[in-house]
Amino acid sequence: MGKPEDGWDIDTSGVRGVLLKTGRVADDIEGQAKSYGKHLLSAAKSAGTLSMGCGPKPEGGPVAAALVEFEQKTENDIKYIAARSGKSIKGAATATKEYVGGDLAMAAHTQREALKAPDLNPPGKHHRAGPK
Repeated sequence: MGKPEDGWDIDTSGVRGVLLKTGRVADDIEGQAKSYGKHLLSAAKSAGTLSMGCGPKPEGGPVAAALVEFEQKTENDIKYIAARSGKSIKGAATATKEYVGGDLAMAAHTQREALKAPDLNPPGKHHRAGPK
């Protein structure tokens, strides 16, 4: 994409291809974000415990506690990444659509102007009423 002072030059089919690829990755991120807490809690349960052999076996050990705390502190970050990805993809698609729409609007305006009857008395030119 060019700089505004150079004029815009957006390859819409290229943007479409990138958005499709990015959308597939974002879908994967969203799916992973939804299962994030479940997988960390499963890992916490599988982490084992420290038991000294006396008394009841504890529910979770220090690794499990650390994983649960990590999940609680990072869950919103993971959700944010998924939401930010979706919003960015939608924004790029909308911007490209507006770009194309702007091109079409400018082309239609130019065509309408070209089809207007010519002005035989443009401003600044004096029209004489006939021979004197």
